[in-house]
Amino acid sequence: MVARFIASPPPAAWLFPGQSPARPTVDILFGVRLHQYGIDAHAGRNTARLALAAELPASVLADLTGISISTAERWSQWAKRDWTVYVAERSTEHAPRAGR
Repeated sequence: MVARFIASPPPAAWLFPGQSPARPTVDILFGVRLHQYGIDAHAGRNTARLALAAELPASVLADLTGISISTAERWSQWAKRDWTVYVAERSTEHAPRAGR
């Protein structure tokens, strides 16, 4: 019987490889590299965060983006999002109904 060896597929190539090809680039170094080319990623990041703040509660925004809850609340204020309607709808979903 002849043994067959199946070669493992090559590791997935990173879009932005780090110093070691097996690992992605470090985000801080990536920002430095972008800056060298005259690209400021802060505007895009802030725009995306503001759009998320307009659509999500601050607690969810904080969890998704890794920022503190107080920072997420400030982003929600900047987005002019009022969550009182959301809270009222959620509380009526869980309120006991009359006649049960």
